[in-house]
Amino acid sequence: MLLVPFQIGGEHYALPAADVFTVTQVPRLRPLPQAPAWVAGVFRYRGAVLPAVDLTLLIAGRPSRRLLSTRLLLVGHARGREVGPALGLLAERVTGTETVDRDALRETGVGIPGAEWLGEVAGLEQALLQLIRWQPLATEELARLCAEVERCG
Repeated sequence: MLLVPFQIGGEHYALPAADVFTVTQVPRLRPLPQAPAWVAGVFRYRGAVLPAVDLTLLIAGRPSRRLLSTRLLLVGHARGREVGPALGLLAERVTGTETVDRDALRETGVGIPGAEWLGEVAGLEQALLQLIRWQPLATEELARLCAEVERCG
């Protein structure tokens, strides 16, 4: 399985590459009033207003630093005939891809209320890597707030 890895506070995380449409530099983000604190703001992508979730803030409680390797990962999936990104994920130390055997991924067996976005883990040679499930972060409330921004210009 091809993954897009990143690091937060020395810990290793990844997203399935199949969910990542684009990896880009962090654009200028506009604040999104009434959004959860871990939403860094919104940005325009091909005419649509999308939210940017700061994974470092969500996981480590501090905003992502603007490093050379800090990137915005546009993630999404197919919805009927429409295929496109649903949101951007701000992450530090995005430097490439990594291949992990699908059989090496294991459920943690620990459910953390409010952290449904934490996925399976894999033991690599040097570290433990945890997958991030972006879908629980793409809430209807967040989509509604973005639609209001889009409607207002």
